[in-house]
Amino acid sequence: MMDYSLTIREEDFKVLQTALFSSPGSEGAAYLLCGESRTTGEIRLLAREVIPVVSAHYQARRADFLSILSSSYVSIAKRAKNETLSIVFAHSHPGGFLEFSSQDDREEQKLQEFFHARVPGRLHGALVLTENAVIGRVYDGQYKPMKTVRIVGNRFSWHHRAKSGVPMLSCFDRQIRAFGQDVQVALNSLHVGVVGAGGTGSALIEQLARLGVGTLSIFDGDILEASNVNRVYGAGVSDAGQHKVSIAKRNVERMGLGTRIQAFPEPITHERIARHLRDCDVIFGCTDKQIPRSILIQISLRYLIPVIDMGVLIASRNSIITDVVGRVTTILPGEACLFCRKRITPEGIRFESLSDAELTSLIQEGYAPELGTPNPAVIAFTSGIASFAVSEFLHRMTGYMGHNRNSSEMLCFFDQTQLHTNRLQPNHQCICAQRRFWGEGDSEPFLDSVWAD
Repeated sequence: MMDYSLTIREEDFKVLQTALFSSPGSEGAAYLLCGESRTTGEIRLLAREVIPVVSAHYQARRADFLSILSSSYVSIAKRAKNETLSIVFAHSHPGGFLEFSSQDDREEQKLQEFFHARVPGRLHGALVLTENAVIGRVYDGQYKPMKTVRIVGNRFSWHHRAKSGVPMLSCFDRQIRAFGQDVQVALNSLHVGVVGAGGTGSALIEQLARLGVGTLSIFDGDILEASNVNRVYGAGVSDAGQHKVSIAKRNVERMGLGTRIQAFPEPITHERIARHLRDCDVIFGCTDKQIPRSILIQISLRYLIPVIDMGVLIASRNSIITDVVGRVTTILPGEACLFCRKRITPEGIRFESLSDAELTSLIQEGYAPELGTPNPAVIAFTSGIASFAVSEFLHRMTGYMGHNRNSSEMLCFFDQTQLHTNRLQPNHQCICAQRRFWGEGDSEPFLDSVWAD
């Protein structure tokens, strides 16, 4: 069964709300131009731009009715066809009725048929907004409900058409006492991706499963080595040689809390694996490699999927720690990415793309000798940063840190017992500042990239 959904940036959703409720007590309308993401189980519409219906285009505008001149939607359809975009027509119900009315069914069908005739090959849809909620549907000859409307930004919210229950509520009783049952239901509905199942990744997976996240997709092509056992949750000495994702899957299933696990024992540098990231609501980056991180940036921009990336750097001289710095960075369109922040660089990506023989030659010649040296890692620090990442995730869902806490990066200086937060503007020359990529969705080649497989 195919699911349908829409994702919109929080800033764009505020523009939509302003347009639809600009005349108190009267219905309002706007159009969303959207990219698309099509996977085997879901079609996502990705809002790229909100275009309010201008005052001159309203024929009538009352509390329970509106009528719009054809010149309004004809121009929208022309632009959507030229740019190969989907159209979502949104209108308000100021009385608070969160459902499509019989009048909506009659009037919108003609509009949807017009959009399909003028912009064929794309999925189009509609939204209804009240002051506090939103629902949606698509039309492909008949109406089909959107399962979810996602709003991502300073806060993450998921408006589900049909709310499901949570299995084993008693197991989450203490957590529900903190955040309430609605948050628990939301956690159970989520599909969360975790890229990397090592020190930070395994600690993160442990916490997400115990929080009650409904589905976890875990991506890691590495096998467990003996030197990993001291910080990989669920691993034992006898597990050396097994895939890290298999160990993580076994560990989560042993909990018995109902979390569904999809394990991918290959890196996301393979196109067929990276495509599965599109199924996620949120992704956590727990890899210490730069190429996968660059892929996650592209996924976040093009598919409007929040990425919470993390890392720990330990500096030690003569077996004495000089610095321990952990980082949690939230990546979204409109926020400075890891390139802007110099967390990853083109040179670092080039080094990672070299063959083993080429790397060995560079190291022997004295270029980037650190490439040949394993980084220090300690469970207390990797687990600590995983906890900070989960805390950031919960804040984005609930706002428990307060309305003024809108930073996109947290730095933890373990050796100094200090926390710093920051929010940077994207470098105007960086890919993350190029709005043409925001919500673009599927493209060929995938992510406009050349893939090895």
